[in-house]
Amino acid sequence: MTTIEELVAANAISRIQVEMHPRDQELRLLYGTPDFIEWLGRLAEGAGPERRLGEATAAEQVDELFNTFLSGQPLIYMKQFRSIRAEKNAVWELKTPDVRIFGWFLKKDCFVAVFGNWADVIKDHDLYRGYRISIRRMRREWGVDETLCVQGVLPGDVLSL
Repeated sequence: MTTIEELVAANAISRIQVEMHPRDQELRLLYGTPDFIEWLGRLAEGAGPERRLGEATAAEQVDELFNTFLSGQPLIYMKQFRSIRAEKNAVWELKTPDVRIFGWFLKKDCFVAVFGNWADVIKDHDLYRGYRISIRRMRREWGVDETLCVQGVLPGDVLSL
């Protein structure tokens, strides 16, 4: 059995911390794989989609989503997050108008971000299945079992509401 601490020690995942709004405190946890952290760096440098849908930049959208998530504020199911497919050990998606972030919940209120991409690219090329399969394969390779993967697919299974 693999633990969160073992995944961090092996540099498989790292804690993502963002500057919180002064009134907020961190009530949830967010981790990312090295590739996801690298993608976040490109986002912070100004990368964005070809067809922007949101009023804010992609980086601002993700920053606001992460603040909402980490501070324990409610997320709107289907608009800001959803499971990709109703299945055991589900893969989840965090969403903004322009960005999709794929990963899974290690435990309630604790998300691991694995892939980030532009919403229009994902929709145009129907990449959902590929991301889902890649994340499931990654978890198997890392020895992640039911103890580090929320089994439910309902919003209340993965987030304290």
